[in-house]
Amino acid sequence: MDSRVAAYSLFALVYALPAVILARKKLIWNDEFFTLYLSGIRSWSELLSALRTGADQHPPTFYYLTHLIFTVAGTTHVTLRLTALIGFAVSCVCLYEILAHLMGRRWGVVALLMPLVAPVFSYAIEARGYGLELGFATFSLLMWMLAVEGRKRRLTLPGLAIGLFCAVASHYYAVLVVVALATGELVRTARRARVDFGVWCAFLCAFIPLLLFADIIQDARADSAYFWTPPASWLGALSWYGEMGGRLPLLILAAVGVATILKLPRRKPISVTDNFVPIATSIVSMSLIPAIGVVLARLITHAYTPRYFIAAFPGICIMLLWALERILRNGTFGPPLIAIFCIGLCGLQYRELYAGESGVVEQMRSVVRVLRSQPDQPIVLSELDPFQQVSFYAHRDLVQKLVYLADPHLSVTYLGQDTKDRGVLRLNAWFPLNVVWWHDWWSTRSSSLVYGYLGNWSWTTFALRDIGTATLLDRPDVAHIVLSVTRTKIPPDDRLPSDPSGNPTLYERIPRSGPPLCVVYMPTEKCPSIDEGGFQH
Repeated sequence: MDSRVAAYSLFALVYALPAVILARKKLIWNDEFFTLYLSGIRSWSELLSALRTGADQHPPTFYYLTHLIFTVAGTTHVTLRLTALIGFAVSCVCLYEILAHLMGRRWGVVALLMPLVAPVFSYAIEARGYGLELGFATFSLLMWMLAVEGRKRRLTLPGLAIGLFCAVASHYYAVLVVVALATGELVRTARRARVDFGVWCAFLCAFIPLLLFADIIQDARADSAYFWTPPASWLGALSWYGEMGGRLPLLILAAVGVATILKLPRRKPISVTDNFVPIATSIVSMSLIPAIGVVLARLITHAYTPRYFIAAFPGICIMLLWALERILRNGTFGPPLIAIFCIGLCGLQYRELYAGESGVVEQMRSVVRVLRSQPDQPIVLSELDPFQQVSFYAHRDLVQKLVYLADPHLSVTYLGQDTKDRGVLRLNAWFPLNVVWWHDWWSTRSSSLVYGYLGNWSWTTFALRDIGTATLLDRPDVAHIVLSVTRTKIPPDDRLPSDPSGNPTLYERIPRSGPPLCVVYMPTEKCPSIDEGGFQH
């Protein structure tokens, strides 16, 4: 397929409609609620105030962009995730252009489809900055490649500067893209014996968001001692490649099979330009971003999870395509055969994601049924994510009986981290959630129901033994229990002067009955039905 129009049309067919369907199907989850609620803040100054609490690590520019989308297009499940949908598509298109330049347009088609095969595709429907970061990181790589080859530098140099600025303005860890590109540029400088000041000036633009939001970054770092996902070891980067790559190694097996069975005639090797060595250096360096991230996390930020380093994915794709070309040695018939295989894997990936999201909807319906079957009294939910989802999608008559009890110090004691508890306590002024300090709840109540989770993401059931007796009422599945708790002693108030007050100020202004918050926040959206009881339209 040598036509750019045909390639983009194929991509639109394979990507656009399935991705939008998934974006509409998927229930909002914990991290995405940060995006929904903070992007709904009415002013830039109030948004900065919310982020200065240190409760979230995304740049304010990401939230404000989503806010502008809400203003123009309304608030729906799709517009909430529109930045990710577009950013992911931009990344695929830029991969096409990069590979079309390096290896020919037929290999570009494979590059266009390759991200749809891997688990990284799930970030195309994630209402966070990762999809947008991926798009701008790949765009920056393309602009740098064109700039170093002297192509339209009046456009590519500003494009490089804008791409790097926007990548870091989407997620701070995208600054590692500069490290990868600068490594290749240093090789280029050594080979040509002079400095390209235009490129280096463009690199500096990546640091502008870090300087603009230095105080917010520092506030977030202050809470990083007990972050929810510190790097487990210096080898933690190895898990990144399996988690983000998924089925990509199957493409190698497919290429070996094609080369062995069909015995395609070898074609002339693809020619390389004088700048190939610097470009290859940057691409290899980009693929090593997770390793750099582990060093950064262990020494400075204490925050490491694979999605933070999604910018490494373009480097992995390009290196894999180089390997495929070496195996097949045929740029005429090999790429179309691999592209067809990719389309099949895309269908499998979509099917799994759709089934997974359908399973989440059914799971939440089950949770709501269990909650509605309990006696008419307050219910403590021990997991924050289900609590947020039920609070958003269930009718208000049920939600007004639910509460999440937070205590960062108990969370550290039992789980070793306090990220979720400290975050929701600090953002109670902007989140419509009934979040109360552990001590405050039990000091005013002699009994309560508890919907508990028996796992490593909840400390509530472990701490109950220190306040009273618990009677098992129900066990809807192996991981969850419903308890009736009678308090016999008041837990100590362990708050420090630096701790958030946790007063649920926004929640107190919300009606106690009526339709789900989903209808309130998304009036033009047909919200998923997880609650058959309560308010009737």
